[in-house]
Amino acid sequence: MNDIVIKQPRLYTPLQVGFGSFFGGPVAMIYFLWQNFKTLDNQSGMQYSLAGGILFNVGLLLFMPMLPDYFPGVVIPFVYSLVALSIAATWQMRKDAIEHSVHYLFQSNWRVFFISIALLVVWMLGAYMLAIWLDMLGVIDLGEAPVAPELDDLSI
Repeated sequence: MNDIVIKQPRLYTPLQVGFGSFFGGPVAMIYFLWQNFKTLDNQSGMQYSLAGGILFNVGLLLFMPMLPDYFPGVVIPFVYSLVALSIAATWQMRKDAIEHSVHYLFQSNWRVFFISIALLVVWMLGAYMLAIWLDMLGVIDLGEAPVAPELDDLSI
């Protein structure tokens, strides 16, 4: 009757960090790395991932509008996801180390999926608000919104 249940902390595998970063955006990259460092009780890792991630996100938001239109959109997420995967594999625990650990368990892939979707929405809203603000300041020109044609103008 007096069963003691010890809840083991859960870690994201490097592959989960990489996929979550790719599909969830750079805010998800910060979250997954920071959360793993927090679970591992690595204060300096938490600080570096948070500070470096914020600087990276701000830099990305500022320089994305300056990229040419023909720049492939998948390159930047692919690169920062590989960097996140590498950080997780190097300074956090690899999948096999988590598997053989008596202290840690894996995070759920569904958790990675839903957090990635939520943080992608956060990233998109932040990018949209920044674009509107830069347009208002005259730094970039978003142009005028397209106007739907009137019903009378449609010829069938």
